[in-house]
Amino acid sequence: MKSVPTRNGYALAIVLIFMILLLSLSSVAFRHIAAALRVESVHAEQVIRDQGSLNAVAQGLALLQTGPPPTNPFVGGVTIDTSSGQRDYTVTMSSVDEGTWTINAIPTPLGQSPDPMPGSFAIVP
Repeated sequence: MKSVPTRNGYALAIVLIFMILLLSLSSVAFRHIAAALRVESVHAEQVIRDQGSLNAVAQGLALLQTGPPPTNPFVGGVTIDTSSGQRDYTVTMSSVDEGTWTINAIPTPLGQSPDPMPGSFAIVP
């Protein structure tokens, strides 16, 4: 007569422990990946948001280098090509004191159309 070996049932317990450990480690790893993706998506949105405004301020600064504006504050409009298409911006230049200027650029609200910025502030005799 053959004796039947007793089965202790450790294989199922080991598989369950291994699965719990594997899922725990993967959740920790994916948490860091998800946080990195959130940070990068916010950064990409900030770049797109600031893309047009920075170009509009740069054009305003280049215009201010040609001479002082005829009025204080000077308001002009400019159209900027961005990655999301053309956008209109209103550029405002105002003098704080002698030789110090502030330049602000905001997206032009719907229904408004300020005069376009000139090519130069220099007065031609």
